[in-house]
Amino acid sequence: MSRRRRPAPRRLGFRLGLAAGLVVLAGGMLLSVERGSRARRVSDRLSALDRQAVDARARLTDAMRRLDSLSSRERIVVAAARLGLHPASDADITFLRSDSSAADGAAPHARTPRRRTP
Repeated sequence: MSRRRRPAPRRLGFRLGLAAGLVVLAGGMLLSVERGSRARRVSDRLSALDRQAVDARARLTDAMRRLDSLSSRERIVVAAARLGLHPASDADITFLRSDSSAADGAAPHARTPRRRTP
């Protein structure tokens, strides 16, 4: 009859320590990979947002240029001419004077009242 030998307590502790170390090592590797993939997703999202911001700035610049071109004096004069209008000349302007302003010696043109600021 042969007896099986039980592992010595010292060897059992070494094997359990080795197994626990391998489990911890595998868990650490998994955690590291998961954190790396999460960081990659965040980086990709940040890059997408940066591209959207660049596109929005480009659209804003184009819109501002278009606004400047649409509100330029030359364009307005051309559009007014198509409607039969023309810029006013001195002969086209009539200055009116009220009786009270003529007595006070006021200027021959009406003054625009200033707005009151709160």
